[in-house]
Amino acid sequence: MAHTPDSTRQASHSTMMRCPGCDLVLQACHTDDGHLAICPRCATKIAQSRRLSFNGEIALTLTILLLFFPAHLLPLLSIDLLGKTVSASVLTGAGILWSDFPFVAALVMVCATLAPLIFTTALLILHVARHRGAIQWFRPAINVVDHCRHWVMADVLMVSLAIACFKIQDYATLHFSLGLACYALIQILLSVLLVRVNTRRYWDAFSSHGRQVGAKSLVRCGHCGLTQAAVPSLPCQRCHQPIHSRIARSEQKTWACLITASIFLFPANLYPISILFSNGIRLEDTIFSGVASLINNGMPGIAAIIFTASIVVPVAKILGLGLILTSLRLPTGIPPRRFMWLYRGVKWIGKWSMMDLFVIAFMVALIDRGRIMDFTPGPGAIAFGIVVVFTMLATEFLDTRLIWDHHEQQTKRPLTDR
Repeated sequence: MAHTPDSTRQASHSTMMRCPGCDLVLQACHTDDGHLAICPRCATKIAQSRRLSFNGEIALTLTILLLFFPAHLLPLLSIDLLGKTVSASVLTGAGILWSDFPFVAALVMVCATLAPLIFTTALLILHVARHRGAIQWFRPAINVVDHCRHWVMADVLMVSLAIACFKIQDYATLHFSLGLACYALIQILLSVLLVRVNTRRYWDAFSSHGRQVGAKSLVRCGHCGLTQAAVPSLPCQRCHQPIHSRIARSEQKTWACLITASIFLFPANLYPISILFSNGIRLEDTIFSGVASLINNGMPGIAAIIFTASIVVPVAKILGLGLILTSLRLPTGIPPRRFMWLYRGVKWIGKWSMMDLFVIAFMVALIDRGRIMDFTPGPGAIAFGIVVVFTMLATEFLDTRLIWDHHEQQTKRPLTDR
């Protein structure tokens, strides 16, 4: 049974449901304020009551949309460089990169601007559709919210901006602008919303179909989270989408993304990721040499952040997901619950690999002074962007219920077969 930190007496009523993480049949709990219900087998969050109402979410969404355009159109900061004042907004670097590095520019624009805008707009449409009972708008809006939330990286961009400021403070004088205050406020509000978003909670508020209690034939809808009796060829009784007991070809998709990311990890680290022209001297930096340069220039803290985000995190994601996928075919002796913690850790750290590309975008926007001083990405930046995208897609494609399927198969095998 799903439980709270105190006891299961916190539940006001219970019906049957399947855990989205391990597919265990549980009694669905409706917790009181401040309590959390988790799966006792895989520790997946099942339910959590929150004090913020739907109206509070709408207010935050409207505030973000109101601040969105000044935050993106006004300069975040400006510098005095070589007798000129240079300003940079969120989109300045992406615009400069577009002609020569369209993939890097598109990735920066999606994660820094388009994903937050689409996420908040879809969330607003979702609440309006929920209030009016318009399923034709509610269903696509909730799908967009669910898939777009992982690409909202305003927090990563803010840290990247701070790193870029540290790197260029030796070349120029920095001045912060109103756009930075707007963007920082957006980041705070987005963080609150991202913690709040729970698609099952929205579906439960939209429709109150009763869950079918009883047999092992219970199946969980992957779209709206409703647990119901499995009826062949019939769609979900609540969202009317096709029901699949597991994500189709989850293992194959994850392997394909992981192998692609592993291949591009080598050029991402061997080729220059950035090129600086200063006083006629061309300075090329790979990720490793860039970290070493930061240490030599007396910035070990920034070097540690870049090393962790650009080297440790991608390698950790690939090794972690590879270990999980290998465990689905070979016995490892590692409890499945530890694989669940590994998966959650890999998913959480995934977006921070974008930090290096955001830093490059800001450096391009601020240090682009023609022949005297110029900054441009290297070919390694393209390969690194591919690594980031495919490692994030790999975590999305992996169905964690396969971990528990394999565990159950292993425990049911006769001893003579092991």
